[in-house]
Amino acid sequence: MFEKTLTDLIQGLRANKRNETEYIQQSLSEIQREVQQSDMSQKSVAIDKLGYLHMLGYDMNWASFNVVEVMASPRFGEKRTGYLAAGQSFHQETDVLMLTTNLIRKDLASAKAMEVSVALDGLAQ
Repeated sequence: MFEKTLTDLIQGLRANKRNETEYIQQSLSEIQREVQQSDMSQKSVAIDKLGYLHMLGYDMNWASFNVVEVMASPRFGEKRTGYLAAGQSFHQETDVLMLTTNLIRKDLASAKAMEVSVALDGLAQ
């Protein structure tokens, strides 16, 4: 299955200036399918794209549990993507805050310095 990267999404947005809203709605439906996949790297790319769309003003609260899944990934790059998306989109009323708190606590206690640093960075946001 072909998946669009963040770069593809940005290029598509630039190429579809006249029907940008339609293109974004199509991209959001593709992203919704991608976050349902079991492949964590595909899910991480989808969360990355959602973070970009969130910066453009689109809601990504519907994917908060998927963000936590990516935060829990054993791969650092995916974990970093999850923490970035959580820092951008989570607020006091987010329904997965308890899961996030426990995940941050686990990463802060990790023996890997990179996991501790990404958790500290996530807390700072």
